[in-house]
Amino acid sequence: MPPDQRVLAVCAMGMEAWGVRRRARAVRVVKVGIGGTPPGRAAQHSIVISTGLCGGLTPDQVPGMVVIGTTVADERGATFACDPQVVAALERAAQSLGFAVVTGPVISTLAMVTGADRATWAARGHVAVDMESALAAPTARRFGVLRVILDTPSRELSPAWAKPGRAILNPANWGEAIWLAVSGPRYSLRAGAVLEAALFSDVDPEV
Repeated sequence: MPPDQRVLAVCAMGMEAWGVRRRARAVRVVKVGIGGTPPGRAAQHSIVISTGLCGGLTPDQVPGMVVIGTTVADERGATFACDPQVVAALERAAQSLGFAVVTGPVISTLAMVTGADRATWAARGHVAVDMESALAAPTARRFGVLRVILDTPSRELSPAWAKPGRAILNPANWGEAIWLAVSGPRYSLRAGAVLEAALFSDVDPEV
């Protein structure tokens, strides 16, 4: 991805946006909220990349793996192809930084995916799940998905975290909250580092 391209990173949460802004400072960032849609002006950018965290779907995955989407689909079956050049640039960048990479179809759902539902989506060919990418894809001429796995079948999260403000009020979730407070920022920075490396060389992973 040449640095002269206008690149927009679409992030759901403030933490994800912070990670991109810190590590990929030349990239414009828009925060849309969990399950949110980018504003119409996103189409003004040459490349739009859905960037942030995601859920893993297969038992072999571990938190911290970088996911590069080749396609993204929604629950109704609408599927959007990711730009092959963007996919290749992101994959090369992640590998150059020494991160484990998973490349393949991503599914965007209306609610958090946990438990047996992970295996259901994996059986349909998807490698990871988020809640925003399929909404961002139609806004872009060239589109990509760059995510870092936060939770997996062996490292589950409570579905309560779909609404973080409420989840943190429940003491039963405080153990997960501590893990999220460490891992969420770390993996958000990782996503930013990969995006920066895809645009510019000689990037220190730091994460």
